[in-house]
Amino acid sequence: MPAFLKYTIVVCFVAHNTMVPAQEPSHVAPRDPVIERADVVHDAGPGLTPFVVAAADGYLVAGWDTGGGDGMPGGTMQFANSADLGRTWVKFDTAMKCDKPHTGLGVSLYRMPGNSGRILCYTLEVVWPEDPDPAKPNYLQLAAGRQFDSYYSFSVDDGRRFSERKLLSDPVRRNDFAQGGIVALPNGDLLWPWGYWGAEPLHGFRRSADSGLHWEPVVRAWQDPPLGHDKPIGFNETAAAVCNDGTIVAVARVDSIPDKKFWQIKSSDNGKTWTTPRPIEIAGGSPAMYCTSAGQLWLAFRDAGVGPGLGLAVSDDRGDTWRFLYHLKDPKGQFETRLGQVRFTDEDRKQPWRPSEGAAGYPCFVELTDSQVYVVFHLQTWENVPKEGVPFFIAGNLLRIP
Repeated sequence: MPAFLKYTIVVCFVAHNTMVPAQEPSHVAPRDPVIERADVVHDAGPGLTPFVVAAADGYLVAGWDTGGGDGMPGGTMQFANSADLGRTWVKFDTAMKCDKPHTGLGVSLYRMPGNSGRILCYTLEVVWPEDPDPAKPNYLQLAAGRQFDSYYSFSVDDGRRFSERKLLSDPVRRNDFAQGGIVALPNGDLLWPWGYWGAEPLHGFRRSADSGLHWEPVVRAWQDPPLGHDKPIGFNETAAAVCNDGTIVAVARVDSIPDKKFWQIKSSDNGKTWTTPRPIEIAGGSPAMYCTSAGQLWLAFRDAGVGPGLGLAVSDDRGDTWRFLYHLKDPKGQFETRLGQVRFTDEDRKQPWRPSEGAAGYPCFVELTDSQVYVVFHLQTWENVPKEGVPFFIAGNLLRIP
């Protein structure tokens, strides 16, 4: 198995605001994915914002953060591999940590298209004004003062060694960073969701025409404020996928509107122009997308519309309409026992944060075959929880396309 560490640390940034009418699971059509198996990826300690990738030799490699999210200092990235398509996992002895003061670390690996075997490593350093404490009243003020430094480098030996890293973000403003994963387009270009927040937010994509060696400046794709709004609504976490006909569909999280619906844009010209942003039927955060060989779009997300859980919605018309299918499964069964029957009420939907909404989140897909896809995510746990620590573990579901 390769020694390479594939981790994608998604920094879960502070969420507040919102909701939408509850949408019960729709009828599962014959072509819809079914959950074939639920696995424990890691539960020997805390785990958040996991990621998974298929290594060159057939292994799966997963990574997760042991910290408190939001790019908090002090956490480490840990990793495990699976030789049996996610059924069992073996934790690596190695880990990654940033020793700079007041700094959290995020790392992502992306295998570049083509036959070069090149892997791009994205490193995000989140620098706080001082060490934060979420329990203290100045936490949000400190979070607003974070600075972001983004670097990238390359490996041609499955992550064993990397080239010298290069700075990719603005070295003066230090406010921009990746908002999602890299997407390969039919014309060979790569798109990378990118942007920054603030009074005049920018949310769009960087483009590479040479398999990630060089990246163009970010170009706005999300009109903000969108139609019907006189102030920016702050698009952030973004997922995108390419449909069978080449249409790119992207969805972004929005925290500033109470319904918490995802917003969506499309492009039919390899990302040169985009449609006007519009809200879709699904509400939540931490989106991940995948398109099957048959053309069905999947959207996995932290549910803020139906009830607590890791939701899965599908679209059979390139994102024109979406159907909520179900929540992914807890391999221990605890989540279903304690929260599985909970449905958000109208009163819940008036709250910036729904009851137990944060109990699941941050999915990541990896394709195994044309009919099998693996997804990892974090879930709240109620066993062996330390008095001080993060009460989450890493779960995996094997999804099968009938």
